[in-house]
Amino acid sequence: MDNIKRVLVAVDLTEMDEKLVGYVAKLSNTIALDRVYFFNVLKSLELPKSITKKYPNLIAPLDETTKKEIQFTIDEVAGNQLNVEYEIDVAEGSRVEQILKWAKIKEIDLIVLGRKSTLKGDGIVSTKIVRLAPCSVALVPEQLPESVEKVLVPIDYSKPSNLALEFAINLRQTSTQPKAGIVCLNVYNVPSGYSTSGKTYEEFAEIMKKNAMDSFQELIKSYALKEVTIDAKFELEDDDHVANIIYKIAVQEKVSAIIIGSRGRTQAASFILSSTAEKLLRRDSSITLIVVKQRRHNLSFLEALLKI
Repeated sequence: MDNIKRVLVAVDLTEMDEKLVGYVAKLSNTIALDRVYFFNVLKSLELPKSITKKYPNLIAPLDETTKKEIQFTIDEVAGNQLNVEYEIDVAEGSRVEQILKWAKIKEIDLIVLGRKSTLKGDGIVSTKIVRLAPCSVALVPEQLPESVEKVLVPIDYSKPSNLALEFAINLRQTSTQPKAGIVCLNVYNVPSGYSTSGKTYEEFAEIMKKNAMDSFQELIKSYALKEVTIDAKFELEDDDHVANIIYKIAVQEKVSAIIIGSRGRTQAASFILSSTAEKLLRRDSSITLIVVKQRRHNLSFLEALLKI
């Protein structure tokens, strides 16, 4: 599993930028990043000729003006707390296409997007980027956590959830906050044909829980854990959707992020999200959601999509 080294922050010159800058500043003081790119996409960098002709000395090029605005936000929010080299870039065109293209060009490991609930913004754009991104994506809420520490990883012992757990373990092992831990959550269910076994619903639920606990112990044995604390929780999926259970436990455990894997690891499959991930994306949340992908497995399909 790749470590997070290069981060792209998609800023849009709204109040949300302050949250994103604050989040990345905390992240840069938690793990060793190589470089951060603050990236803004404008529909067009050209001003109407009538304006430039009338005010030739008053209006700076839009990209320069935009960069100054972003730099001002960085200075105001982060000051000297941004512990990483960074650059500010501005492009024009489709926001989705430009962010995906820049992520490929700059070999980005993590795209950071705003997760707006009350502020103005287009959540559809964020959802498209999460689905199509060639790398992992973090959706940051309007209300930032106090620290980037304990995380929740929903696990069902599939390849995508194992990938998410690998990501969380790497995040913790490269963190300057070694005491911060990981909470693994398995939501198990009782198969519809349980009655043919002669067991009651409650008895079969205990069997399924025991099986989930045994599977967790086997899974943990496969990782070389270096001073990483992993706690496990097991919840029965009864009448509630898995995504609602995940969110409920995340709130109870006061985690700073939910880390979930994409459905597949190669080509087109890696751009498909599970129904649980889709539901978590759609609901308003005060918790950062990170969708994990492996960058090198996604590039060829992305290139075909963008035709670059």
